[in-house]
Amino acid sequence: MAIRRPTESSPNAFRSTSMHHKPQHIDSKKLHLLCVPHAGGSATLTYARWAPQMPVSVKLIPLELSGRGRRAAEPLQGSLEAMVADLMTIVGPIAKTAPYAFHGHSMGACIVYELVCVLASANLPPPQTLFLSGCLPPHRHCQQRNLHRLTDDLFLAEIRNLGGTPDEFFAHKELINAFLPVLRSDYRNIECYRAKLPIHVTPADIVFLFSDQDPLVDKPGIYEWQHYTHGLLNVVDFIGGHFFINNHWLDICRLLGSELGRLAVQ
Repeated sequence: MAIRRPTESSPNAFRSTSMHHKPQHIDSKKLHLLCVPHAGGSATLTYARWAPQMPVSVKLIPLELSGRGRRAAEPLQGSLEAMVADLMTIVGPIAKTAPYAFHGHSMGACIVYELVCVLASANLPPPQTLFLSGCLPPHRHCQQRNLHRLTDDLFLAEIRNLGGTPDEFFAHKELINAFLPVLRSDYRNIECYRAKLPIHVTPADIVFLFSDQDPLVDKPGIYEWQHYTHGLLNVVDFIGGHFFINNHWLDICRLLGSELGRLAVQ
C-alpha cells in the first residue's frame, strides 16, 4: 500500500478523522519532540517517564494513535496511511509554528518517515533530527512477514518471542481479548505498508539507535537509512533486544536531551 501525500492546499490535508484530539499548546520558543510508539503501544504510557528527563528547552509530545491509551474509545485506523493522516492534525500545526524533532520506534519509525514525507509535500519546515530505532528503512519492507494472518495462538507466540510484553499478559485472557485487536491491526498496517518511490530525502540528520540482539534490524541494513537524509546518519549502539528502549530508556533520554538541548539553543 503506497502512501498518498496531501498538499497543504488540500482542504482535507490536516483535517482530523477523530473528534478526540486535544489541541496542543505550541510554545514557539521550545523544540518539540514528537514521539511515535511501536505496534500495540500507547505513546502516552511509553513516553510518560521520558518527558521529565528532557531539558527545559524541549517539550515532549507523545503522538497517541487511536484505539489505545487515552484514545482507546476511538476506532483503530485501517492502514498506515490513515494513521499518518490522523496524526497530521497534531503534527501539522506544530511544524508551522515551532522547531521540532521525531522519535519513532519500530512501526513508529515508519510512521515518522511518512509524516516527514507529508510535511515536505505540504511545504512545511522539516524536522531538526529524526531519532529512529527497531526498524529497517521503508524500502526494505517488501521483506515483511505476514504475521497478522496467523491464528491467535501462533500470532501471540510470535509476539512473546519478540519480547517486551510481560509474561502476565499472556496468562490473562481478558487482557489478550482487549489488546489482541490492537496488535493485529497494527501488524496488518505495517506489513501491508509499501513506501512510495522515489524515497524522500530529508535535510534532517538521522540518529539510529541500534540494539545488537534485535531480530528485526541488522548491520549493514540500518546503514541504508543514509539514503534518506542529506545530512548525517549517526548510529548509536545499545545492548539488548527489540524492546531495548524499555531497559535503556534513561540512557536514551540523556542522549536525546543532550542533542536536542544543543539544537534548541542554536
